[in-house]
Amino acid sequence: MTAIGLYYGTSTGNTEDAAEQIQKAFDALKPGMVTLIDVMKQDLSGMTTFDGLILGIPTWNDGELQSDWEDAISQMDDLDLQGKQVALFGLGDENGYPDTYQDAMGILARKARERGAELVGFWPTEGYNFEVSQAVEDGHFLGLALDNDVTPELTADRIKQWVQQVAIEFGVITNAESVVV
Repeated sequence: MTAIGLYYGTSTGNTEDAAEQIQKAFDALKPGMVTLIDVMKQDLSGMTTFDGLILGIPTWNDGELQSDWEDAISQMDDLDLQGKQVALFGLGDENGYPDTYQDAMGILARKARERGAELVGFWPTEGYNFEVSQAVEDGHFLGLALDNDVTPELTADRIKQWVQQVAIEFGVITNAESVVV
């Protein structure tokens, strides 16, 4: 069985809620493979023990890391994530901060790549209303972009679709096993 560590930081509870929804969606595919880890409560040294990683982060203010991740991200400097697949998801406010939308996800993605990780779970930018983002590369977000301020009604379906995609990329399921949402 593939073991996936889902590391998240949260201030308002929205990222934790999304993390729990992601875990539940994975459980519907293959129960028990995702372990939730709050970066405020546990250091990042255990990242190397998982087969795959999912990292969740909200963007604060004008493109800043959420405070728990701000305190924890330097721990990644000591990790070798060479060959490890990492999927990211972020929360942000596309109307309130259109020039820094999902920037924290972009910062975290850069750090994962610096440590040797292979990013998976890219997500299309269509349907979003923002100007600039450090989390966009070649017309895609570097992970799942969620906006519970502007489009909370889209969160559940986006998570379901993204989990299907990431499960295939992680090798948890095949295309034939995927479920049409």
